[in-house]
Amino acid sequence: MRTNLAFFAVLALTGIACGDDSTSSSSTDLCAGSGAAATVTVADNYTYTPDTVTITVGQSVCWQNTGQLMHTVTEYLGRFNGSLPGGQTFVRTFTSSGSIPYSCQQHSNMSGTVIVNP
Repeated sequence: MRTNLAFFAVLALTGIACGDDSTSSSSTDLCAGSGAAATVTVADNYTYTPDTVTITVGQSVCWQNTGQLMHTVTEYLGRFNGSLPGGQTFVRTFTSSGSIPYSCQQHSNMSGTVIVNP
């Protein structure tokens, strides 16, 4: 009986140690502490999530790449172009209002918009 109890205790501890930790990786917040008003996640699924964010003049957006692929955050008129390797962030502060479209130079199907209110 004592051996069975010890065996089950080892099994329980092994299950805890080897459990699925996918919830912590999906909730990764590389932008924590950046002071950004909005966070956009970029991953290996070739999307910006969310693809549209709204902020006010003077606020920042933080893009975080939680995947492994290289991406960029490139404004169409060339006012900013951020390199975004896997596991890294890019933060941009917006000083004028408007609708600012951007895309990834590496993957033409990726696009997003920052709406900056006065």
